[in-house]
Amino acid sequence: MQIINIDGTTFTIKNERDPIALAALARKKIRKPAFKDIRKFPVYIGQTTAAYIRQFEHRNFLVSIPYDNLNDIGTAQYDPTIPLVEILC
Repeated sequence: MQIINIDGTTFTIKNERDPIALAALARKKIRKPAFKDIRKFPVYIGQTTAAYIRQFEHRNFLVSIPYDNLNDIGTAQYDPTIPLVEILC
């Protein structure tokens, strides 16, 4: 029997095991599975903020919360004719 300590982990191995191969396995990083986002977002098609939030809650089976001051008129849109930056000469 052979006792090996690698990066704070103690291994007891039989003599027929290759300690170099065991060290390579011990240093191999364990990858955690990536978090899968399970939320479902509605497609924005120009609806109001209140309608979008209601669709989001409905798609994700959430309990509706009475939000105060939600926008019940059309939401602001990006106007491509307005430049994003001002060119200074």
